[in-house]
Amino acid sequence: MDAVRNALVTNGINILFHVIWFVCMTIEPKYSRKKTVFIFAATGVLFQILEIWLSYTGILSRRLYYGVSYILGAITFGAVYIFCVNIRPSKSVFLISAYYCLWTFIYNMTSIVTNSFAGAGNVRIWLLRIGLNLFFLILYQFYYKKRIRLLCHDIKSGDRTVTALSFLTFYMVTILVFVDNKQRSHSSLYLYILISVYIFVVVVYVVLFRFMGRLNHEWELKQMQLHERLLLEQIDSYEEGERNARQTRHDFRHHNIVVAEFVRNKDYQGALDYLQEYEKEEEEKYNRTFCSNHAVDHVLSAYVKRAERRGIEVKTDIRFWDASGISDVVLVSILANIMENAINGCMQARGKRYLELLITQKGKKFVIVCKNTCTSDILFENGIPKNKSRDSIGVESILRSVGKYSGNADFSAEDGIFTCRVVLCN
Repeated sequence: MDAVRNALVTNGINILFHVIWFVCMTIEPKYSRKKTVFIFAATGVLFQILEIWLSYTGILSRRLYYGVSYILGAITFGAVYIFCVNIRPSKSVFLISAYYCLWTFIYNMTSIVTNSFAGAGNVRIWLLRIGLNLFFLILYQFYYKKRIRLLCHDIKSGDRTVTALSFLTFYMVTILVFVDNKQRSHSSLYLYILISVYIFVVVVYVVLFRFMGRLNHEWELKQMQLHERLLLEQIDSYEEGERNARQTRHDFRHHNIVVAEFVRNKDYQGALDYLQEYEKEEEEKYNRTFCSNHAVDHVLSAYVKRAERRGIEVKTDIRFWDASGISDVVLVSILANIMENAINGCMQARGKRYLELLITQKGKKFVIVCKNTCTSDILFENGIPKNKSRDSIGVESILRSVGKYSGNADFSAEDGIFTCRVVLCN
């Protein structure tokens, strides 16, 4: 009975740290922190009750018990973690498998240092497990958590490859746990294999994090290229405005002569009609003003002019009065990507090319709705449009920007009309 009791205490320590680790790894929670802690704590209590039942009923042999306990723990806490976070399942699986790789390292390290096997428990084992977990928790909280949050938040593509490699690594180190359960002694060969495997694991994760960093760098580069194109559009717009201004100054004397001739002949109605026509033509020369926000106005002016030059009929309805709570950089990034995708969609469509943009405000919600003509063969994956001829970096950028303001974005295509809706919390 002492062996069973010691094993249960060891399992209790494992479950306690499972709860702490998974709460700390919940970097984008669906629920409040208090509710998240409660969910994981309840999972830990229920799992410990299951452990006690399995131990005292004797349904499983000792060796089989440890294997079943390990697998059930990984599946249970992993499933609850995926349920509690607001990130893609592939990213969740990456974090879960990375954590369990660390857990197997702590398990095997404890087994070697204390010369224990198959989950046997005593005070030395308990203190060592607590010490190692606390050490890695502090290291994670102060050094790795921010980096992992940035990588998981920013990476919108390539995460499946990363997850697959991480999961395979987890599978490999899991075998070591089962091998350890069957060991009678830690031979030199076993220690050599163990050290080699964990060196390999460290190398794999170093490569994975570098790979994710490169993916993020690629995303930033594409965003810089997008902003560069936008800047060139604005420069062209300013140059056109300057040319129009020079032309107006040059022609102003001729217009004065015409107006003076109308007045000299006392044709005041003719002079008034002429001036109204002149004013209308001058307004058409210069950029339209869409809103009082200069950043939004500039990006809309640039893309509306680009669309009209390509024969796309554009209709805009801009009605918002306060977006001070949202960064202009985020607004420009979202609108530029939406408009660029809409123009590209129109150019691929057959027949009439049409683009409609609505920007409005509902309480503290900032709403953007863009509709444009498109082809009928748009593919969607988990509600996200996938372009066969180009990468979907624009959609990924929209999702990333929306995530910063606890908003949401959805995309749909029906009867040749593609619709993008974005809601931001102002």
